Amino acid sequence: MAIIYGRPDSELKILSQTPYRVEKFEDIDIEHKKLQENLSKEKKIFFEKVPDKIEEENQELEKMRDEEKITEKEFDEKLRELKDKKENGGFGGFSASLKGYFVKNYSKKKAINKIKNLQEQQESQIKEWKEHPSRIFHSEQKKTFSEIKQFDKLKDDPFYTGAKGEVDVLKNLSHLSDEYHVLCGLSIQLPKFVTYRGRRNLRSAQMDFVVVSKNGVVLIEVKNWSKRYFQKNKGLSPHEQVDRAGMVLWILLNSWRNPKNPSVSSVLLSVRGNMEFDYDYKFVNVKHLNNINYFIENRRSQFSETDVRKIVNRLRKFIN
Repeated sequence: MAIIYGRPDSELKILSQTPYRVEKFEDIDIEHKKLQENLSKEKKIFFEKVPDKIEEENQELEKMRDEEKITEKEFDEKLRELKDKKENGGFGGFSASLKGYFVKNYSKKKAINKIKNLQEQQESQIKEWKEHPSRIFHSEQKKTFSEIKQFDKLKDDPFYTGAKGEVDVLKNLSHLSDEYHVLCGLSIQLPKFVTYRGRRNLRSAQMDFVVVSKNGVVLIEVKNWSKRYFQKNKGLSPHEQVDRAGMVLWILLNSWRNPKNPSVSSVLLSVRGNMEFDYDYKFVNVKHLNNINYFIENRRSQFSETDVRKIVNRLRKFIN
């Protein structure tokens, strides 16, 4: 099995946008499906219980109506007691009248209104259960719906497709023997700008994978683009991206002077197999998943084990 350093940069970016429990790219589909299945089960259970819930809410409403009658009765009893005390001389006329007025028009009214408000809320809740149980279910499962929506949005993003392509490529590269070192997500910046195709406009590059072995150095740029997305691309062409990155890597390697004159094989890996060789970029090899390992393994030997270790140790500093 190949020796892997780091993780694909696009995978790390995608994982930073997922719920906390997702630690590997492969878990995205698993967790997404699990959330959807659990939501479906909860929905079935919820709607099976709706009739019972409506009955339960109706019973609660009846308790409130009984409470209203009891409260009404208690206050009427209190008013009768005040009246009896007044008639028996227990209060002064004005004092008794004032207290009776307060109980009848404030205390009783406030207590009854409070119960009626609760009844109205309960009646509204019952109506909601009868007419819109889906809204209640959605409210109860708000967090789950939000997480599923987050996954849906993530998987619709073209960046997710790119990350999936890189993860698939890394799986493929991992089948190489332990003589091969695969470095993921390198970011290299040269000390100064260099000339590329007649213009001094090249200094840095991002690299999906760099494979180092006795067979040399292979730079791999992964593209998991649909034909339509490829045609709509308005930035640098994939071939130019690879060509520029290959030059940056070649300049860096040759600046070390040991090993001497190392070459770089630049590869545009088309996951969907829908990109062809471009004669304008004759140093860019176009490969697919089914032949990339063969391409890497069947190159002429140019490094010693010591050379390989030196290159790997130096390049590891550029992993994001």
